Amino acid sequence: MTTRPTSASLLLGAISRHGSRTALIVGGQRLTYADLDASSDRLAGYLKHRGLGRGSRIALHLRNSAEYVISELAILKLAAVRIPLNELMGRMELAYCLQHAEAQVLIAHAGLPKPEGLDPGLSLIRICAPDGAPGEEEDVSWDEALSHQPIDEAILAAPDDMAILAYTGGTTGKPKAVQHAYGRMAQNLFAHIVSGDIRSDEVMLLTTPLPHSAGYHMAACLLQGGVTVLQQKFDPAGFLETCAQTKATWTFAVPTMLYRLLDAMGDDTARISSLRTVVYGAAPMSRPRLEEGLAKLGPVFIQIYGQTECPNFITTLSKEDHLDPALLASCGRAVPFLEVRIAPSAEAPVGEVEVRSPYLLTQYYKDEAATSAALSGDWLRTGDLGYLDNGYLFLVDRAKDMIITGGMNVYSSEVETALRQHESVREVAVVGLPDDDWGEAVTAIVISDGTTSPAELRDFAKSRLSAYKAPKTVVFVEALPLTTYGKVDKKRLRQELSAGRAPK
Repeated sequence: MTTRPTSASLLLGAISRHGSRTALIVGGQRLTYADLDASSDRLAGYLKHRGLGRGSRIALHLRNSAEYVISELAILKLAAVRIPLNELMGRMELAYCLQHAEAQVLIAHAGLPKPEGLDPGLSLIRICAPDGAPGEEEDVSWDEALSHQPIDEAILAAPDDMAILAYTGGTTGKPKAVQHAYGRMAQNLFAHIVSGDIRSDEVMLLTTPLPHSAGYHMAACLLQGGVTVLQQKFDPAGFLETCAQTKATWTFAVPTMLYRLLDAMGDDTARISSLRTVVYGAAPMSRPRLEEGLAKLGPVFIQIYGQTECPNFITTLSKEDHLDPALLASCGRAVPFLEVRIAPSAEAPVGEVEVRSPYLLTQYYKDEAATSAALSGDWLRTGDLGYLDNGYLFLVDRAKDMIITGGMNVYSSEVETALRQHESVREVAVVGLPDDDWGEAVTAIVISDGTTSPAELRDFAKSRLSAYKAPKTVVFVEALPLTTYGKVDKKRLRQELSAGRAPK
């Protein structure tokens, strides 16, 4: 028996150890750790009966729910491979991921889209989790699967066994499958606990999809013996009500969610006074809105920067760091078990951010070219541009989002930061569009309060930036398109604006 921990050994040990403590709250449903243990034993027993075991590929296409958590634990008990699929995936994207991963089981809520165009040769067991929608005749019902005899003994995952195939957001071409191993994920759990300030008495309120970073936060909470409160989607009123009812202490949000929450609560912070940790990431946060949040809630914020390839913590800006105004533009310092460096560049001190850690991806599954392009020895090329100052990382842009206009490099994030300082700008995205004269034209897509004009914003940018960095075009919109993971979809913005369509 190996003594090296895995994410499976850690989490299954915690589930057994915490027994009668409340583990999960979903709507009116409250489950203890013992409840999760017993239900996942039965699901694992059914899957083993159907021939699943070590290395089997089990896909989850589920909303935030008890079924998701139970399924994840059952997968751990089989030493199988979890394939988390975002509930917003389209039918053809679902089919691609299932076929690419060679999935053997799909556990899905009946009301979610079904994969379209699956290869008839893919033998797929579909277990239908209840959500009020009818399943297909050939589906195995959730109740049937959980009525099986419990698994007699969990299969012990080895550190090098494949644990996860996580499909990237797909902003460029087909999604890539990021492969992680059970041993590496154990160290990642510890990094989450330390850097996310996750405690044993935590009440963690999660509204973002579990297939993305929320799943890692939940796993860390389970390991600590805390309570996870799940909501299927974010709405400010529901969040405030649930936070008050459960006395939530910890949450994760992308910036757009925080903006809506700040607007909804106004100056009344009583309903979220229990929150001691608000983790944000996935996109840059407007400095004025962050300062507003600090004024209303105090030093509760932790910023995280991460990627699926290094889930999901590379750096953190701690609560204490948020008290220093000079650091609010930084995404923080490297988390435990990880190193950050800047690759040499003609734009020095700015260069590509590279990271080294024991819990990096093993590879991109079935994609040697992408693996070779991303890994330089044991360093991961993140594709992000930034610089280090006294150990703090400052991100400048995604390499693919840098705009070259008139032969000059323009970092879109720099223009966005400048425009966010205008009192009428609620949110903004900056992209480069093809231009006969300039090569690319700096274009700002803005959500405003309706009291400004394109000319005013261009002049405002010129007062803060070099003239060539100021947007040549300003487009006003009601909303910005987002990827399934809450990031502004700049690929879609470029496509729609280049085609002469208004962004939707």
